[in-house]
Amino acid sequence: MNDKNYPPNCSALMDSLCEAHFFVHDLKLYLDTHPEDADALAMFKEACKQYCACFEAFESCCYPLRECGAGCNGEWDWLCGAWPSERI
Repeated sequence: MNDKNYPPNCSALMDSLCEAHFFVHDLKLYLDTHPEDADALAMFKEACKQYCACFEAFESCCYPLRECGAGCNGEWDWLCGAWPSERI
C-alpha cells in the first residue's frame, strides 16, 4: 500500500485478511468435491469466523473495504482506501 497516512499495521492486517480469504476459498473448493467431509466443514466454519474477524479488524483500523463499512465514524470515508492499483 502507499503511504496515505494509514496506520502502520494496515499492511499486516491486509496480509492477514488475504491469507484468511485464501484459506476460506481453498476449503470451499475442497468441500465442493468432498461435501461429506465433516472435519473440513468444521474447518470451513472456523475459517469463515477468522475471515470475518480479519475483515472487521482491517475496516475498524484502516479504511472501509465494503460500501456498508463506510460512514461508521460519521464521515463519508468510502474513498479513503487504496485502490487495487495502489496496493502494489
